[in-house]
Amino acid sequence: MDTQDIISSGLLELYAAGLTSNEESAQVQAWVKQYPEVAAELKAIELRLEDYAQANAVAPGAGVKDKLFAAINTDAAAPVIDIKAEEKTTAKVYSISPAWKYAAASSVILLLGSVIFNIVFYNKYNSANKELVSTQTELQQQKDMADAMKKDIDLMGDKNAKPFILAGMPDVADAEARIYWMKNNGDVYIDPSNLPEAPKGKQYQFWAIVDGVPVSGGMIDTKIEIDGKKVHFQKMKSFGKAQAFAVSLEDAGPEKPAPTKVMVMSKI
Repeated sequence: MDTQDIISSGLLELYAAGLTSNEESAQVQAWVKQYPEVAAELKAIELRLEDYAQANAVAPGAGVKDKLFAAINTDAAAPVIDIKAEEKTTAKVYSISPAWKYAAASSVILLLGSVIFNIVFYNKYNSANKELVSTQTELQQQKDMADAMKKDIDLMGDKNAKPFILAGMPDVADAEARIYWMKNNGDVYIDPSNLPEAPKGKQYQFWAIVDGVPVSGGMIDTKIEIDGKKVHFQKMKSFGKAQAFAVSLEDAGPEKPAPTKVMVMSKI
């Protein structure tokens, strides 16, 4: 059992209220010695119990005082006794009705029971709420990944999509990028996942060679991820015509007017 399980178990609250068995108390004490987080949580619970008791303390009604004094064997009109003259006189012991003792004890137990229930319920609710938020986050990440995969599949299956493989230059022969050029509207989508990781301060830029002139198609982000996985296709600028496509490695920042180091390229 890890510290979070211990804290959310409700046993610390019961221990703070003195409602655990000997075995449970020994277990809590062992946890407190072993885990500083548990010790800190127990201290916080004790403080919360104290604050709760003080905040919910109720002043006794007007009639309680009269009833209490009526239950005590005393005489309000008793004469003043000279202490020196009565040094050997045994002090008189006053007794309180057992019924009042039981009533007071019952009130304390009910108050502690209410406190324990509220704290345990809060811990359980808080833990369940965190789990729900975590689950919702995971589901949203899975949905985003599924949506991205569906877009990739739809793109590759589109009858208007014309695929091209941009092969690596001789000094980076293993580098590769795939593009899909849409014949109906000129949209271009690139999958840069097989490009080498860009060095720090560098970024890839997409190019179309139009009438022999390189025209920028935008900067490529190779670090876009969903749930820890790289997104495959990114939409670049559209080109109605082109004789070749290429990717160059440039300094990070705005688009460059001309390619510096071409990494991959393919003729149309």
